[in-house]
Amino acid sequence: MITLLAGEVLSALGDKQHQLESLQKGTFVTQNRTIPYFEQQRTIPYYAIRNKGSFEALFDPVPYLKQLIESIFEQQDISPEERARCGVFVGCASNDLSLSIPLGESIKQQQTLTIEKQRVGNGRYAERLCQHFGLSDVSLTYNTACTSSSNAILDAAAMLKSHVLDYALVVGVETFAEHSVEGFVSMQLLATESCNPFDASRDGLLLGEALSVVLMSRRDIKDSPWHLLGGDSRCETHSVTGVNPDGSGIAKVIGKALENAQVCAQDISAIKAHGTASHLSDLAEINGMKSIFDTPPPFFSLKPYIGHTLGSCGTSELVLMMNAINEGFIPQTPNFSSIDPEMNLSPTKQSIPCDQGVFLINCFGFGGNNNALVIEKRGA
Repeated sequence: MITLLAGEVLSALGDKQHQLESLQKGTFVTQNRTIPYFEQQRTIPYYAIRNKGSFEALFDPVPYLKQLIESIFEQQDISPEERARCGVFVGCASNDLSLSIPLGESIKQQQTLTIEKQRVGNGRYAERLCQHFGLSDVSLTYNTACTSSSNAILDAAAMLKSHVLDYALVVGVETFAEHSVEGFVSMQLLATESCNPFDASRDGLLLGEALSVVLMSRRDIKDSPWHLLGGDSRCETHSVTGVNPDGSGIAKVIGKALENAQVCAQDISAIKAHGTASHLSDLAEINGMKSIFDTPPPFFSLKPYIGHTLGSCGTSELVLMMNAINEGFIPQTPNFSSIDPEMNLSPTKQSIPCDQGVFLINCFGFGGNNNALVIEKRGA
């Protein structure tokens, strides 16, 4: 059985104490960002990383990832010998595109520009982490939009089951990328003021950045109260950008995830919804859940707390949810006030006592890649 040993996340919620207080009370903080937009300027709310109480502009995420990983290794007392049997799986949606703008400019100007301090791709991040910690040469990187780090979790589990590795570090990386924000603005997918998942008044998503790490193993190597029971990943081709609003693609991946995990729909204690707050995405998710559950269990979205962190949302939201359950509650969903009659369901409006159970983790990616994980926390 695959064990989830520990996780750390750096996001707009700040340190762990602030994370738990915010998740319990339904509070969050955004920062205004001004970006160029078709030779104009546009100011948007953005969930920037908050570290040590203040917002930080992160260019190179690796020093911060090293701190998160070092904390996990110390918590779990992972020796140098054990680190050598630990692989790295990095999920990120946009950072490996960061050279496209300066390279494009150099082509237009027919000259070579000096490109200083530019990100150089997710594979380089994995390589630097492996060298620093003395990890296994097994490292894989994923760019499947919003499912990048959750797909990394599924592949890490496969490597652990096959005994290729004894440990796996799954890393979610998403920092501010101007070209990525411009793309969402161009497609008119960003909300004007706030992120309101599943609400009748929702008008789009808000972006955020996050760095997160999850350490996985097998029960025969190192046990934990948290286990990954199973999951599924598959693509649908309804459109170039997303899922079918009827929820059929989402229902299929949830159904296969439950089957793979060998649990029934009625066994699910709560659902960590993808909950982007875009009209069609939320509708598709609700329709998909209705196809699987006669009465859906409590479900919640974490994006009002940290924004849509794209490739990092799988691991980042998983860690936040595990921290909340460890503290004894299911988080509430901020900014929900009115039920959409087209969906006729509401997410959690207040925190719910819960310290163990079986949980469904939904992640649905831009472009139609969907996945779902089933995890369990067992009591002592």
